[in-house]
Order: sequence, then C-alpha cells, then structure tokens
Amino acid sequence: MIRSVLYDQQEILKAINELHMKEWYEVDITYGNGSFWKGLERPEYCLDIEPLKSHVIESSSINLPFKENSIKSIVFDPPFLTYVKSAREHNSIMAKRFGGYWRYDELELHYKSTLREVYRVLEKKGIMVFKCQDIIHNHKMHSTHINTVNWAGEIGLRLKDMFVLPAKNRIPMPEKEGEKKRVQKHARIFHSYFLVFEKGAKK
Repeated sequence: MIRSVLYDQQEILKAINELHMKEWYEVDITYGNGSFWKGLERPEYCLDIEPLKSHVIESSSINLPFKENSIKSIVFDPPFLTYVKSAREHNSIMAKRFGGYWRYDELELHYKSTLREVYRVLEKKGIMVFKCQDIIHNHKMHSTHINTVNWAGEIGLRLKDMFVLPAKNRIPMPEKEGEKKRVQKHARIFHSYFLVFEKGAKK
C-alpha cells in the first residue's frame, strides 16, 4: 500500500514511478549536485542553469533543449524561498543551501514559465513531478502548492497525484543580539509537496 505521506524523498520518487510511469525518470531540469537522486539511478538527462557535474547539460528550465512532445517525464525541484531585504544580497544558511527569489512574484513568474515550457516538451500523457513548499512571505501565507496546481491546470497539466514529505530536521530561525523576541504569527511549515502532473489537452 503506497501512502501519500512518506518521510523519505527517495521513497516518494520510487512510489511515483511505480504508480504513474512505465519507465524510470527521463529528465531532471534542476539537477544541482545530484543529491535529489541519492541512492537512486539518475535520470537519462540531467540539466541545470549552472552545472556542477560533468554529465549535466547547461540549460534553463524555461528554455529546454528538447523538441515538442518528445519527453516522457520531467522532474522540477526549484527554490521556494523569498526574501524581504533592503538589498538582494542574502547570506542566511537557508539561502545558501536552497537559493531563492527576491519577491513572490519572481517565484510565480519562474514557476509559470517553467510549466509552459514543460508542457511544450512533454509528450501526451507525459508526467511532470514538481516539488514545492508553501511559504510565509512579507507576513502573508502563500499556498504555493495550490497556486501551482491552478497555474498548471490553466495550461493543460492535470494534477494526477500528490505526496507530502515532512522534514526530518529544521534549521532554527536565528535571533540577532539585541533584537526583540519574535512573536509567532503562523504555524511553522515543515513539509514539502510532490505534485504529479499529467499532460492533457492544451487550454
């Protein structure tokens, strides 16, 4: 019995593959250092805007080097953080580890542009796995997984399944010396979503 909440990312990837795909994953468009695939076979094509490994193809997720309707499956694991700072320099532990966007509308633009490009290259009934996380930005709650489902649906990517990955460890929020004690206003988010989309008819 495959359940929707799993505590291991690799188990989620294997579950999605078993339920929704005939073959192993074909493309990862944000490969990074490959830790996403630790203990698993890597996809046939590994892409990243700044390749860190010799086998990785340099490519942006919004301009993929594939023909229309030519790819069976794609994995997308983008940054999910946004910042409100007086400058774009952001040196927090989380920023260094995951990267991020300056504002939520930049995240939205990147996600929407990638969804359109993925729709272009996926074959009919092709699968996209989209990892995302809800965030609090500028003191507002953004349900990114709901937004992403809506953005995808607008172009013809149908939500087929969804998995939840609770975090095993969380990096504590740093407190600056002399800073007032922070008052919690939202529940702490400690889980990510794996959204499974299938390419349907273009809208």
